[in-house]
Amino acid sequence: MKNKTTIFIVAQIIIIIVLIWVIVLLANKDILGNHSDEGESEEEIIVDYTTIVDGIKQIQLPSAVEKNSNIQYKKLEETKTNQKKLNYGIVQNISTLISAKANFTRVNYSIKKLKNQIKNEKKHLEALIILNEDNKNVSDLAINKKQIEISDLNNQVNIYENEKVNIMSLVQQQWGEVFVAILKNTNDPLNKLLSNQNQLVSLSITQIEREALPPQNIVIIPSISSASEIKAKYLSPSPIVNQSIVGKNFFYLTNNSKLIVGERVSAYISKFNDKKKYLLVPNSSVVWSNGQPWAFIRIKENGNFVRRSLQGMREAENGSENGWIVPDDKIKIDDEIVTNGAQLLLSEEFKYQIKNENED
Repeated sequence: MKNKTTIFIVAQIIIIIVLIWVIVLLANKDILGNHSDEGESEEEIIVDYTTIVDGIKQIQLPSAVEKNSNIQYKKLEETKTNQKKLNYGIVQNISTLISAKANFTRVNYSIKKLKNQIKNEKKHLEALIILNEDNKNVSDLAINKKQIEISDLNNQVNIYENEKVNIMSLVQQQWGEVFVAILKNTNDPLNKLLSNQNQLVSLSITQIEREALPPQNIVIIPSISSASEIKAKYLSPSPIVNQSIVGKNFFYLTNNSKLIVGERVSAYISKFNDKKKYLLVPNSSVVWSNGQPWAFIRIKENGNFVRRSLQGMREAENGSENGWIVPDDKIKIDDEIVTNGAQLLLSEEFKYQIKNENED
């Protein structure tokens, strides 16, 4: 009887263990099944918004998705034709030139004053000599004293004349021969520069670009000032090379005083024989893929977005127009360029393709 009880207990234990294993296995199966359902659910969320129109892949976003993604676009803008960059320059501090002009004026005034004084003293000397010859009414000592005074005045004139020469020499060395004219002639047009009606810019131009240069008229692009573009005319070569800027330096005179002294600027000239129209693609519109620049255009007819290559198109070379310059035969001026969300559209275009590659 005791053996039967033992066998019965052992059998119950075995049954309980088997049931536990069955429960565990069923639970694991449910978990695996749930993961599978979640995967299927995730796959259902992925939507391919790309479509093919006339053999070209386009992105067709629902209006709600476009709005929530903050996709922004605007019409392309026309830009300057075939801009040619001349390198960089700096707005000159002309305080030393102003100081030289002030010193030159002071010296000239002193010389003029001394010469007038010498003229009067010589007349006085002639009168003394006449009196001296007339019964010695004036002593020889008085005549000698007056002659010494005149000699001293002449020496002072010579000192000022030397100072004048030194000032002109210094200006010529630092600024060039053309600026010596400012010192000599108060009616010289360059005197407007000293009264802050114009400004002086030292522009660097490389050897290759100097074959037919310097150009007479340029457009300066500020880096700090609020002015967008400032016209300037060629003035003269600069006798001093700016070590921080590669190339030979030339002076240009602006038609106003809107720049900041010491401000670094860039400049360009326009080739007037190029009649092509060029458009500006903003920097915010440019995305990179496979080492190439791209931009997205919104097609007005259907509201879809299409990617356009910017390969071979050049970057705008001035500070007021940041972006890429493209001829209007590649992108039309009526096209709307995506200015915000281009990277998102690029991801959307390749998202479904990446998903399929992962499944393979």
